[in-house]
Amino acid sequence: MSAEPLIHVDRVSHYYGEGALRRQILFAVSASVHPGEIVILTGPSGSGKTTLLTLMGGLRSTQEGSLRILDQELKGASERALTAVRRQIGYIFQAHNLLEALTARENVARALALHPEVPRSERYTRSTAMLEAVGLGERIEYYPRQLSGGQKQRVAIARALVSRPKIILADEPTASLDKQSGREVVEIMHDLAKQQGCAVLLVTHDNRILDIADRIIHLEDGRISSFTDAVLSNTRQMFSMLEQSNRHGELMERVAGLPADQFATLLEHVTAEFQQFLHLADLANHDAFEQMLEQVLEAFTFKIGQILEADRASLFLVDTERRELWSKVAQGDGERPLDIRVPLDAGIAGRVASSGQALNIADAYAEPLFNRQVDERTGYRTRSILCVPITDNRGQTFAVAQLLNRRGGGPFAPGDEKQLQDFSAPIGVIVEMWRRMSRRQPPAAG
Repeated sequence: MSAEPLIHVDRVSHYYGEGALRRQILFAVSASVHPGEIVILTGPSGSGKTTLLTLMGGLRSTQEGSLRILDQELKGASERALTAVRRQIGYIFQAHNLLEALTARENVARALALHPEVPRSERYTRSTAMLEAVGLGERIEYYPRQLSGGQKQRVAIARALVSRPKIILADEPTASLDKQSGREVVEIMHDLAKQQGCAVLLVTHDNRILDIADRIIHLEDGRISSFTDAVLSNTRQMFSMLEQSNRHGELMERVAGLPADQFATLLEHVTAEFQQFLHLADLANHDAFEQMLEQVLEAFTFKIGQILEADRASLFLVDTERRELWSKVAQGDGERPLDIRVPLDAGIAGRVASSGQALNIADAYAEPLFNRQVDERTGYRTRSILCVPITDNRGQTFAVAQLLNRRGGGPFAPGDEKQLQDFSAPIGVIVEMWRRMSRRQPPAAG
């Protein structure tokens, strides 16, 4: 994620009417969207979503606060500056707003007429290519009356993206479409936006498409709240979406490229969200939430190993009933975790779990506590080990974080131990949440 957002809203307030009829619609709203990020804005009707979207698009004047689009401050900006910003934004609305007298290709090409830097000879070529990209290659000469609702919206998406804008603003793009057409439309928007690296802000009431988002923010009564509040506002629909989503691994991809400081910030934010969820006992029996937590643990464990330059990173969960430690091992990019069980009263992880004290082992095979059977079983050669306890709010160890083999061949340094402990504290909140929400014991060893 880029450090510089393409959309940055800072304490923006907005009013309609004057005098006694003056009414505040937005209250000190703050939000940001980065390059390559798809953010969905949810909220009930009348919450101010469309007002915020039109402010971001430079279609209304910013009254209070700061609104920076593409590093241009819109509050007090000249009409010339606003026009320059608008030309770098693609707009997609509920109504496709196609010109009935023009073909699909001519409608898309009209968007390029606003860009004099694009030669006239190139407009149709680019329009044709974009229509092919949205699956309308055989309908480029069709008029809007000859197209279905979903096809018209695809033309609108092609028109919004053909100029290769840096920002896409979409207002209820699936509201008038059936389930299949709506899904196809947002999938196209998602894939093309990711390919072009633009920032996307999508306003919707459609809970069926929330899984395309990198992030969800909620606007209610003119105030922005977090993804947690968006979930709480419509719990059943949101978790049904999560359960149906098959985008396993996307979180792993997202965190893999984050610098350590940005990962620490993300970890802090996610931990705060899960702390709120700890109070929601009514969600405890939902498979989707359990699966989501498991994916978060897997991705964050992998990222910690990446930051500390470890060959492998593991989270061992303490199973007191079976007197075992159960581990999911992050093996590397794109690989599924490996399930390992070790006795609770044996080995390095067992000693850390029972003593509550971290261990930093420079030479695993010279350490009497090291259990070579795991290496024999997996075909792996362990050299150095760094292992720290994860405790609950009563100070009891319920999990262990472990790193194997510092890249480069040397042992783990004291600074690595401190950083692993720092990461493990917030991770512990998520682990505790997963254990509390899980309806099953860890699977039996096979």
